[in-house]
Amino acid sequence: MQKIIDLAAVKLIHIIESKKDSKKVALQFILEELDAAKDASSFIKDRIKSFYINESEYSGALNKSWDNVDGRDGPQQFLLLLTMALSERVGIEAAAIVRISIVEYILHHYKLGRYYANSDIKIASKPLKLFKVIAKESKLNPNFKFLLSEENIPIRDVISRWAGGFEDRDNKFNYEFQTTFNSSFWELYLFQCFKDLKLSADFSKASPDFTVKSERGEVVIIEAVTANHAENSDPEWFSKSRTNNVIDDKHFISFACVRILNSITEKHKKYIEKYSEFEHVKGKPFVVAVAPFEQPLFFMQNNEAIIRVLYGQGIDSSNGLQEASVPFVMKNELKLLDLGLFKNDKFKEISAVIFSSIATIGKAITQTELPRDIRVSRFHEEKGLIMDIKLNDEHFETHLDGLQIHHNPYAGIKLNPDIFNRHEITHYFYDPIKKKIYNQQNSYTIISRNIFSV
Repeated sequence: MQKIIDLAAVKLIHIIESKKDSKKVALQFILEELDAAKDASSFIKDRIKSFYINESEYSGALNKSWDNVDGRDGPQQFLLLLTMALSERVGIEAAAIVRISIVEYILHHYKLGRYYANSDIKIASKPLKLFKVIAKESKLNPNFKFLLSEENIPIRDVISRWAGGFEDRDNKFNYEFQTTFNSSFWELYLFQCFKDLKLSADFSKASPDFTVKSERGEVVIIEAVTANHAENSDPEWFSKSRTNNVIDDKHFISFACVRILNSITEKHKKYIEKYSEFEHVKGKPFVVAVAPFEQPLFFMQNNEAIIRVLYGQGIDSSNGLQEASVPFVMKNELKLLDLGLFKNDKFKEISAVIFSSIATIGKAITQTELPRDIRVSRFHEEKGLIMDIKLNDEHFETHLDGLQIHHNPYAGIKLNPDIFNRHEITHYFYDPIKKKIYNQQNSYTIISRNIFSV
């Protein structure tokens, strides 16, 4: 069967490449195949979920075809005839499995769906020179120094690609990337997200960090911030001296809550006092994009801390992992801080919060061919948590995988979810009446990811 799959995939690619606008033909071919298979067996439907293509994209695709796709010499007819011949030999179900496997090969070849990799190269007026060392040795951030090793050239290449088209408005970005690192890294990660989402950035505006526009002309104001370690705490690059059960330590999550809460409230204050007066900001959704880098093993918090900060809810590990109200967090064992920023209208100026705990150097590593072991946990709507360990060259995740959008129900100006409509992006909505969180997470999207040297 594998030989049939391989030969059929090669033939299909040859047919598609012979057509005008071959990548457009490939995408339409895939969408039609998914549309035709959406009522197939549970196995096929589950396989489709792992392709990272929203049902809204392929539903009705069969009615939008053209000759280059389903004409007599098109890829659709070739695969249909092959499937019919296979059905007579091995049965309908086995033939359907072969068919969907061939479709996945086409998906992989054209880097669509879960294999998507943005190949667009944007050039800034003054391209960043991130890895031309300009800071003193004593000032270099440990994360930046890690990237300078010969082995990590592929990682540097990926980050430089993210930076393509990024404009340094105050001539400080290169230096800050080398000395403080995390906040600059987070901005570059976000910038590549915007490129993948086809959001154009207007760098003529000095602040906030990003003014982006969708293809439909909708403008969103985004301020990036990182939750960093406190003056009297270990930075995230310190050795992982804590136990493997750190995620069960209530102080770990509480500390993360305090630092994230501080970052969001500071940006809210800045919006009230400064940004709200800017003409290009008025009347536009204002989004705070926050990433946690506040302590060693910060990436293990997943969404637990941000859920507490925004909705005042958490998991009670002593009561069968039931949801529980978490209205406060203790800071320095001295002061109670209110949680649940999106449970009333005190933060109505913030339309939404963007968050990710896996937008780390590990994200860049997964976009290289460096030999690494990847341990990943994924969400599945029926199976729950799926754990897996794979080699880096067998692992898949997109740049957007792991991104969360938390919508504020009390926002004066709402963020249109369609602007961030991708299979791998999880949207969170809060119902103040029912006091319930509704998250729209799709199967096979990433919850957490760890990387280990082979």
